[in-house]
Amino acid sequence: MAIKIIMVLGATLLAGAARGETSVTISYTGEALVYDGELSAAANQRLFALYDAATVKPHTLVISSSGGAFNLGLALGEWVAQHRLRVHVPRYCNSACANYVFTAASHRELGYHALLAFHGGMDEAHRQRAAYLARFPAQRQAEARQRFAAEVKEARQRELAFFARIGVDPQITSYGYRHFARIMQRYNAWSYSLPMLSRFGVGPISISQGERWLPRPANDSLLMIVSPQRYGCLPAGRVTDLLYDCASDQPLPLSALGD
Repeated sequence: MAIKIIMVLGATLLAGAARGETSVTISYTGEALVYDGELSAAANQRLFALYDAATVKPHTLVISSSGGAFNLGLALGEWVAQHRLRVHVPRYCNSACANYVFTAASHRELGYHALLAFHGGMDEAHRQRAAYLARFPAQRQAEARQRFAAEVKEARQRELAFFARIGVDPQITSYGYRHFARIMQRYNAWSYSLPMLSRFGVGPISISQGERWLPRPANDSLLMIVSPQRYGCLPAGRVTDLLYDCASDQPLPLSALGD
């Protein structure tokens, strides 16, 4: 049986909570849709149905998600952009959630300690080719390689068209791999400072209750890219406005995250 490549690319990383059934609800006031859990086709369809059924349309998507497959994240991002929804991330938005849902919003809000972690765009799909091909017996390897190349090319074209529509630089999903390759050998994903997000076209971004953004990785340390020449690491489970040396776990000089 053929395996649809875009259904398996973009595996979730840096989950902020244990996996379970994804919850999709509408807030008591009716102003927000709430999506809590891993991206799934069923959850996406329930979200779309709740919106369609609402007499007064919600204007905000509140999402906490560890991510999911490429096609699920892109489908949700395209829908968010089409309906010009605001996106609020109270806890975490990782992988395909960050790549395609957060970037698609008309306005974005992050919780005080919310985590926003990027990785795994279609221009980096070759990183998952070996794992994909391993699913097939030797006699089907040539066919699988051809299918992989064709489907990734199609998915990349769709991804580029999406980023062009929302006005975001598509390098946002691969910048960590391309510019910090050595460091990324030790990390699953990366985040950006607010000024760096703005450079990619992701803005405006507000922080809940007007606080300063101090992202807190839950289980794994995270590379934080502050500027094209400046980076550091955020240790797992630690609340700090300092960047740390990725190897020694010592604070870097002049490393305040908000600088």
